[in-house]
Amino acid sequence: MKRSKVTALLISGTLVLGLFFFSIPGRSQETAKPASQLPEEVNKIVTASCTPCHTSQGGLMSKSKLNLTEWAKYSPAKQKEKAAKMYSELNKAAMPPKPAREKKPELIPTKEQTEIIKKWSESFPADVK
Repeated sequence: MKRSKVTALLISGTLVLGLFFFSIPGRSQETAKPASQLPEEVNKIVTASCTPCHTSQGGLMSKSKLNLTEWAKYSPAKQKEKAAKMYSELNKAAMPPKPAREKKPELIPTKEQTEIIKKWSESFPADVK
């Protein structure tokens, strides 16, 4: 009788710890994906060039400036602001940052891709504030 109670407690404890571990933010693979609210062609560029740093699993500085995991939670005004900033940073070659560009040149968007980001950033309604 005692043995079955101990076994039941161990199993219960293991299940509780397992549920706790898997409920910790940032543990899920889902958090690394950008929001599907982005247009498909923009999403492809962002996934290749931005998500290595700008998701919930990225560095503190990069995800505090732009967290693509949270994109769908941003207000339309914030999305418009972030999209404009994305284009600005890409246009002046500030993003990806120089060390990342040197280490992984495949992260650098092409001029055509930067133009797609520009058009997208300009597509937000003017009355969004």
